[in-house]
Amino acid sequence: MTESRQITDQGSGPLVRTLVQALEGEGVTVTVRRDGPYVGEHRDPRRMGDAVNATLVAVGAIEAIRAGVYTFRQRFADRALVRIEGDDPTAGLPPADGRHRA
Repeated sequence: MTESRQITDQGSGPLVRTLVQALEGEGVTVTVRRDGPYVGEHRDPRRMGDAVNATLVAVGAIEAIRAGVYTFRQRFADRALVRIEGDDPTAGLPPADGRHRA
């Protein structure tokens, strides 16, 4: 079933593109709106780009949307804060022991 979810991303500009690629890799259609600069705890320590607030509208199966966000979080959880509208903010975060639980 196709759904539309809003995703908020607080991180560096280049990482927004990486999130979009992860979602598109799962077959999700994505539209991005940058909401301006972001100053917070998730600034990119490697200075990959200016911190931004971005809102993404993802259209696809909810499992595909979650899978794309999960893939992104596995690599960049320490450099960006990503939330799926209506989901538990900790859903899809990699567990502390590195093993995914279903």
